[in-house]
Amino acid sequence: MSEARQLLKHLQAQVDGRADATESMLLTAVRNAGYWISADRRIGEADLAVLLGITPGGLANKRRDGSAPPFYVLGGAGHRVTYRLAEVAAWIEAHREDG
Repeated sequence: MSEARQLLKHLQAQVDGRADATESMLLTAVRNAGYWISADRRIGEADLAVLLGITPGGLANKRRDGSAPPFYVLGGAGHRVTYRLAEVAAWIEAHREDG
């Protein structure tokens, strides 16, 4: 295996580990807030916006311009747009900057 490939696998493992920890923190926050969560760990757009510290309209704008986490238009418990916590966690960690 090339050195570059080994480095890439190492970096991906680090990102995955952080994403797992971030997902766990998000799940705890969702449960503590009493938000609806689906069996596959999706939450509504307005609830996610609160967790991210932005307005629901701001998150909707990000969704429309393609800069939001992956989303689902399946609905659930009155939510038209939902986001899976694992994908939100990966999105958060992908935007991390060490400074």
